[in-house]
Amino acid sequence: MNRLHLLLSGVPVVLASVLLAADVAVEPVRNPLAGDRLELPKDEPVLKAGPGAELVRSACSSCHSMDYVITQPPLTRAQWTANVEKMKARFGAPLSTNEIPDLVEYLEANYSPPAR
Repeated sequence: MNRLHLLLSGVPVVLASVLLAADVAVEPVRNPLAGDRLELPKDEPVLKAGPGAELVRSACSSCHSMDYVITQPPLTRAQWTANVEKMKARFGAPLSTNEIPDLVEYLEANYSPPAR
């Protein structure tokens, strides 16, 4: 064994000692393959209500959460259009070309910069 290996082999012991000394509550590691239940967070509907919201949810949620949509910086209509077309062309978003205008209309109405 080299010195680095010897040094690193003691890290878990030292870490456990520090946690015990600090009286920190540590959750046990759960293994869903061993029969433990793994609870995933619920994907709450986060899109603003309005015409086109269901289209956005169905087209976009097959690849990512709706949080990804609503945490984008406010995009212009042209930017939303480019983004939606990229998702369809490059990533295979499940929407037809004639659905793009409705999808962009919803995104612009709800997630674009305020009009000046």
